[in-house]
Amino acid sequence: MNKEIERKYAIKELPNNIEISKAIDIEQSFIYKDNNTIIRIRKVIDIKDKSTRYIYTIKTKGDIQYDNSYKIGQKYEIENDISQKEYEELIQRKISNTIKKTRIIVPIEQNLKVEIDINYEYLDGLLTAEIEFPNEEMAKSYKKPAWLGEELGYKELSNRKLSQMTREEFESKVSAEFMAQNKKIINQLSEKIIK
Repeated sequence: MNKEIERKYAIKELPNNIEISKAIDIEQSFIYKDNNTIIRIRKVIDIKDKSTRYIYTIKTKGDIQYDNSYKIGQKYEIENDISQKEYEELIQRKISNTIKKTRIIVPIEQNLKVEIDINYEYLDGLLTAEIEFPNEEMAKSYKKPAWLGEELGYKELSNRKLSQMTREEFESKVSAEFMAQNKKIINQLSEKIIK
């Protein structure tokens, strides 16, 4: 079982020399949740080669203790590929909105990568960046690249919480300035990925 350790940011600007290593389209829904555990299913399509994967993921808090900042997201995670048929059966049992997004993967220093998510439909205009770390010490001491903006944390804008929101609830959590900046950057990113 892997331990997922990550931090979530806004994007201030795109670097001129941004390198995109991969871009995928994701549809994700939650089919179970309690205070400690969530179960998520995903359909993932590689934008370049059009290959499709279906993924079943269990995330659990287990013995992880959180501080009140919610800056570092941590969960134990078990992921397995499932068949298209299994996915189609499970999606009938979803307990959340389906989040649709494009994920753009950008390698950065220290063998890390930024996962930029462009969201659609009821979350249209939401743009976030996550960095996953190999350990908690690195996550705590990490100095983000200058092109990343404010830390968004996981208290209000976790995928689990976003999946439960309406458009109006989502808009109440973000500023007009944040959304305007997102729109500008989304337009720049869209020119860099060919669907």
